[in-house]
Amino acid sequence: MPSYVDHLTSDITNTAIVSHVKNCEDCRRILAAMQAPESLPEKDPVDASTIDFLKKNRKKNRNRILASVLMVALLLSGFWGWKVYISPRSMTDTSTMNYSVTVTDSKKIQIKGSLTDHSLGVSGINYTVDADNPGIVTINVRANRLSASKNNTFSDETTQKHKIEKVYVNNWIAWENGTAIQPKAAQIYNTIHPYIGSMSDNGKTLTALGINDVLPIATHELQTTDEPYGWTMNLDGSFKKSQQTELERTMKNYAMVILVCTENLGSVTFSYSLDGQKTDFTYTKEQGEEDFRGTCAYFRNSATEFQALLAKAGILNTVYSSLSEGGYRLTEAITKVADAEITGSVRNEKDTFIQQYKTYQPINSWSPGSVYKSFSSEDEALAYIGYDKLKPIKLPQTPEHVEVTALGDRSGNICYISFLESYSCENADLSVSASADIYTEHSTISDYVDIDYPSNMDDSSIYTTEDYTSASGETWKIITTTNASDDSYDSIDAYQVKDTISYRIGVSYPGDQKNKARATLLELLK
Repeated sequence: MPSYVDHLTSDITNTAIVSHVKNCEDCRRILAAMQAPESLPEKDPVDASTIDFLKKNRKKNRNRILASVLMVALLLSGFWGWKVYISPRSMTDTSTMNYSVTVTDSKKIQIKGSLTDHSLGVSGINYTVDADNPGIVTINVRANRLSASKNNTFSDETTQKHKIEKVYVNNWIAWENGTAIQPKAAQIYNTIHPYIGSMSDNGKTLTALGINDVLPIATHELQTTDEPYGWTMNLDGSFKKSQQTELERTMKNYAMVILVCTENLGSVTFSYSLDGQKTDFTYTKEQGEEDFRGTCAYFRNSATEFQALLAKAGILNTVYSSLSEGGYRLTEAITKVADAEITGSVRNEKDTFIQQYKTYQPINSWSPGSVYKSFSSEDEALAYIGYDKLKPIKLPQTPEHVEVTALGDRSGNICYISFLESYSCENADLSVSASADIYTEHSTISDYVDIDYPSNMDDSSIYTTEDYTSASGETWKIITTTNASDDSYDSIDAYQVKDTISYRIGVSYPGDQKNKARATLLELLK
């Protein structure tokens, strides 16, 4: 019957069913029920109100969710603002700060400095005294995102109850038993580690040394099977035979510092190409301890002695970097002069510095204002500077030109003073100039006097360097430059750092007057 109702049966079956139901009441009743239309259930009277309730709740829930999302967003942005602009964080790298620490009367600490990241501002300075030794004090400098209420520079002082033995700035030693430790020295000192097998620790030492700016290292090889352990650095590029003496002196200096910083290291080897031939220079721990007159343990146990080693090795006061195939870059570190020691008219130029700074510098950037003055005599120029430690530069005749350039920061602090005088010799065959550069304690221009002498020369120029000791016992670094082009003057320059000042005396000359130029320079160095 279900198939009959759904019209799925054949004509013969249909005839049989019709005939049967005429005479069968039960089948007739069943068939009628099957063929009757299906009735829908009555609608529950509560359905409408239930649906209305659900609609209202859905709207409320959507509003609650939106409000919750908004609240979370506000909380996250508030936390970000607090973290970036309010919550202070410690500076974890000496390269992010320039600072100097002084201790007077054994108990008074003073710190001055600035942040090298100009998007940050100093948010606080506090002091922590070592619980076991009250003579050890840590200065905690904290910073966050620069805002109108914060400054990029900082200066603070405190007086302790006990005699001060050591001062740290965050994680780095900054003062030890009467000696200030330079930030670069502290950064390198902080990388001392026990094992040559830890390449990550080795890399920290090399990064702090900045060795790749001086000796470009391509690959490393560590020998850690048998003692004495060794470290080979394969240099990139090629060097000339004329550079070998100075190059290996630089290698020796860096090798000694690396030996001190790596406690179980026995030797350092530099492998490099010299006039196309592979050459190895190996420096052992024993050689270093004899040359530098101290054991590696002695230098690593004292930040003061470690800094003295860096100075003796030339890493803090003379660094050579190879440039293309000729010459080196000479960088000499300067101990900064206290602004209070400069008493001349230049001290009255504060407003000039500030105004010049404002006229061309955008907000939150750093570049100094400047004053420039010419003088008719050396005495007038020296009086203008007013710095009694400046050694007069004795030229053999009255200079034709004397000038002073002073640079200052946006607060009017003196950062740098350059004193220059020059003249031309008879028949104008030689040009002689002499200069003295003074960097002050407020200097954020650079911690170094950068004598990048090949930068304005042709790449094919030839540069030679030598150490020269005058009859009076003074040591000068002499650099001779032979230019590639025929129309350029060659030059011979002498450099010296003394009493916090970088001195330079130079002679420019035509190529055929080299001997005369050298004789003139040596006469001036007497």
